[in-house]
Amino acid sequence: MGLCKCPKKKVTNQFCFEHKVNVCEYCMTSSHQKCIVAPYLQWLEDSNYQPVCGLCRQELDDKSQQTIRLICYHIYHVSCLNRLANELPPNTAPAGYTCPSCHKPIFPAQAVAN
Repeated sequence: MGLCKCPKKKVTNQFCFEHKVNVCEYCMTSSHQKCIVAPYLQWLEDSNYQPVCGLCRQELDDKSQQTIRLICYHIYHVSCLNRLANELPPNTAPAGYTCPSCHKPIFPAQAVAN
């Protein structure tokens, strides 16, 4: 865990591989939108990273392509993720849409009513 350097000064275990700084969720959406972000311990295990879309293997910092960060923190080109989703059967339930890298759900689970 580390302290994010932004004005919010939050404690976080997320680490920007490109800039080599701890980042909070605010920073991920404001100044590190196209950066590879993962837990700091993962950086210690494997400091080699590739800032490319995991689906098309093209650079993420291409200004002509929008990117999206999933709730699992993996980042893809929007067009690549849409193409993957369009390949699924039309009756696929929301839980069937998963991250291509870690297979965690793309959509958060619905709140369970008490």
